[in-house]
Amino acid sequence: MKTTQYLPSSAWAFLIWLITMTLLPFTIILGMSFLERTELGTILFSFSLRNYQQLLDWVYLKVLVKTVWLALMATLSCLAIGFPVAYYLARVQGTMKSLGLILLFIPFWTNFILRIYGIVSLFGSNGILNQLLMFLGLPKASILYTRWGVYFGLVYNYLPFLVVPIYSSLEKLDPFLREAAFDLGATRFQTFRKVILPNIKEGLFIGSIFVFIPMLGEYVIPDLLGGAKEAFLGKVMVEQFFILQDWPLGSAIATMLSVLLLAALWLQNRWTSKGLAHAI
Repeated sequence: MKTTQYLPSSAWAFLIWLITMTLLPFTIILGMSFLERTELGTILFSFSLRNYQQLLDWVYLKVLVKTVWLALMATLSCLAIGFPVAYYLARVQGTMKSLGLILLFIPFWTNFILRIYGIVSLFGSNGILNQLLMFLGLPKASILYTRWGVYFGLVYNYLPFLVVPIYSSLEKLDPFLREAAFDLGATRFQTFRKVILPNIKEGLFIGSIFVFIPMLGEYVIPDLLGGAKEAFLGKVMVEQFFILQDWPLGSAIATMLSVLLLAALWLQNRWTSKGLAHAI
């Protein structure tokens, strides 16, 4: 006798929320990206690939390459800084572990804009860094309103989002695997490369995606720390929507960012599935 399975009410609520808040807005943005804006500012409701062809212009390609490169370098920097922090927090016990976790989550308690203005007070022309350099008799450092300022802002604000997934993966790692590797004669580096990394690669990838994709579409940090000289993809997208009123082109940029996110998630899922297949 066959039994009919029904979704629980909580699952239906989540499904409705997913369709209303995620799929429906994305569908509207996707449809808008294929429309066309005339010189008079009106939108033609006809299928067109003009917006995507415009994204192939050198002006937009240059912004895309610069944004991807900066987001990639900031993500790698977060990995280089965050992995030792996560590894230490996963292994230490007692008061130091509690203190480290508190320090890790303190940035989440502070407003995002306030954290950015904290960087302004640090790297500004009369900020703490330049005051220290002047006290030491050294020339001032011009970091704010440059690409370096945007880079420091990205690393500072997104670092905790990468540390948490890596820390979670390391916490779940069986400590006996490390001890077994040492018993079999493996060195520390061999244990790290062949035992620890393969078991936490999903946390590494998810953490990297958590910071890389938002960095691509970041608007506030480049606007406040980069100034008018530095144009990044998120800033160009917002300007298309709210300043130039070119919603189709802005929707095309947003769709491109969404496609990059879906491609990254697909690669992560395929990588995980391949790892499970090899394990079986």
